[in-house]
Amino acid sequence: MKLKGLGTRAYNILFHTHTVSGIVISVALYIIFFAGAFTLFRDEFYQWENPKARIKAPENINLEKTLEILGNKIPNIDWNDDLRLTMPSSEAPHVNVFGHLQHKKGEAEQHFEARIHPSNFEVQEGEISTIGETLYRLHFLDQIPLLGRYIAGFVSLFFLFASLTGLLIHWRNILTKFWGISFKNSLKQIWTNSHTVLGLLGLPFQMMYAVTGAFYMLLILILLPAVMVFYNGDTQKVYALVQPGLDVKYAEKSPMRDNTQAVLELYTKAKETYPDLSVWYISFKNLQKADGTLNIYFKHKSPNQFDLYGAVGYRLASGKQLYEMIPGKNKNYVQQVIGGIGQLHFATFGGLLVKVIYFLMALLTCFVIISGVLLWKEARKNKNYTLQQQRFHHRVTLIYLAICLSLFPATSVLFMAELIIPQSPTHVFWVNTTFFGVWLALFGMGLISQSESKMTRFYLLTGGILSLGIPLTNGLTTGDWVWVSFSQKQYYVFATDMVWLMIGLFVCFIGVSVSSKKQNHPSKTKSLQTT
Repeated sequence: MKLKGLGTRAYNILFHTHTVSGIVISVALYIIFFAGAFTLFRDEFYQWENPKARIKAPENINLEKTLEILGNKIPNIDWNDDLRLTMPSSEAPHVNVFGHLQHKKGEAEQHFEARIHPSNFEVQEGEISTIGETLYRLHFLDQIPLLGRYIAGFVSLFFLFASLTGLLIHWRNILTKFWGISFKNSLKQIWTNSHTVLGLLGLPFQMMYAVTGAFYMLLILILLPAVMVFYNGDTQKVYALVQPGLDVKYAEKSPMRDNTQAVLELYTKAKETYPDLSVWYISFKNLQKADGTLNIYFKHKSPNQFDLYGAVGYRLASGKQLYEMIPGKNKNYVQQVIGGIGQLHFATFGGLLVKVIYFLMALLTCFVIISGVLLWKEARKNKNYTLQQQRFHHRVTLIYLAICLSLFPATSVLFMAELIIPQSPTHVFWVNTTFFGVWLALFGMGLISQSESKMTRFYLLTGGILSLGIPLTNGLTTGDWVWVSFSQKQYYVFATDMVWLMIGLFVCFIGVSVSSKKQNHPSKTKSLQTT
């Protein structure tokens, strides 16, 4: 059965543009989706990567004592610059602090990070772990200086184009391919059916990520004309449409004032005023001046709410409310749209079930990308291409597969390195160095095979075995074996270990099942692998 589709000329044009755009962005797109899949659970494995955070989050914190301890531990803190305190949650039970240090006029800004134990008020300064941060930044290629985010944005844009063109060229025979999928056909047909059917099944998810990803990474380029024409180049006014706190004015020579008591009173008042919301984080500006402000950011207590986030701002000296942005009450159109995009992109609605669905769909998209690369290579093994061209296509495919598939075992190493490498001021540097160094080494080792099937088998077995080592590493370094973490109700630690254990067993089974036999005709395979 065939549906009405494109004409021959339009079909050929879109087919070739779909192929070219897809193959160009495939590696970057795979990295974005693979890293993004694990980034979805960034909060959930926070306690796994931070053994000192394996405590129960308190219902309330002593904010006055927290600020006092922070000042004693970091005496050169700049109380009048932006200061943010993220409240404890079931995933991250510490008070996480981000602020500025005092510096002379003309000197570069100096930032600091700290975590405060909500009960004994122990303070840990600096970066102490990096799994979530590394994968989060890799998700939008931020490790590439200056250009990484823009590359990720344009990759998302081209991904949207590739998705739309793929839908158009396969629409006319999608039903035939869907019901005719079989793993007994030729490799080209297998990859064609897999790429087409699974790509179209995941199309709504993929297009959502293409649109939201491009929006986030290219936002400044999208807004630049409007900023220049309507706001005289003042980006602060544009961002204030989403975060009203950015539009609050401050006097440079405002007199000094002790606002500690006002902070405590307004913090308590806000919690009582909005009982359906929990405090996510609070931020200060000019905390020790007469025009100081307190901004309180909320998260809805019910994770099943789609509109989760809100905020309210107060002038500390007078207690005057500067703005109010409450979910389901008084958000403007821009705030609702931007908030909705964030909810969709980061899967922060619907609880763990939605995150699991997103995770599986992201891995499915990774398979669609890989099958597209293999389809591209198999489609060029015919008499229309010279032997030299076919060798080139074969080498490109091996390089692409090596970069993509080696990321899985390298991610397993990232988790293990986090607990194995001792805590020190250079801990994060050495963990990241290990991760990217192992990724590079695995990439080179995979190329030695000169065969897609052998390479796949190598990465699956290596990644599977290393995945089994993650719960083993946690048990050996912290003593929190899976049965211990479960009995002590450290469910996020237990779940992280168990998920990696299941991934390791499943991938090892798949790796053993993958035939090491060459799939291609012996003479042709040998000629293609000759360089």
